Amino acid sequence: MKYIYVLIVLFSLTSCSNDDYLIDGGLANQNVGVSTYDFLKSNKQLDTLAILIQKADMIDVVNAKSTTLFAPNNLSIKKYILYMKDIEENQNYGINDIPVADLKEMLGAYIFNESLDRSKLVKEGKVYTAHNGEERLLSLEPVEDYKDQLDEFPEYVYYTVKGGDDWDPTDAVDDDVKTVVRTSNLISTNGVIHVLQGSHHFSNYID
Repeated sequence: MKYIYVLIVLFSLTSCSNDDYLIDGGLANQNVGVSTYDFLKSNKQLDTLAILIQKADMIDVVNAKSTTLFAPNNLSIKKYILYMKDIEENQNYGINDIPVADLKEMLGAYIFNESLDRSKLVKEGKVYTAHNGEERLLSLEPVEDYKDQLDEFPEYVYYTVKGGDDWDPTDAVDDDVKTVVRTSNLISTNGVIHVLQGSHHFSNYID
């Protein structure tokens, strides 16, 4: 408990105001008590994702037994919409303008048809196939940022998209896109939820 408290304090001092609502390691109870979709729908930082899932008719997919979701938060989705406004040269572009087929493909990259809690992940990472058939490298890596304050290094879950022909080593990322999970191991009644940091580029768009 002392470890968790110290970690919360440190992150509270350093995290961005737009992305400090969930801190990995700071939850007293990881069991959310509802389905994955219902949790997203009831959370003010994740409810836009719930809207997209409903629009894509994928509620049953995220609520399937033993499913893992890496959840982009509202900030990630908002930045994607702003990006699309420029691409489409349409300042009225919104989530309803995303074609359903495209949305299914995008969301499928965050869904894994197996239970992937922290105990299943390893430091060097392992490549998993997402629901849409794309590969993602998932890892659980120790960080030394707080070695002077903590007896043990905290470990963070990472979600990585391949940028080149081969996967980069987890400790020497070059062209891969690596996102830290802000809160990991939320356990819904049907699966596992890992919430991605708000800096994540939803659908992996390139600025």
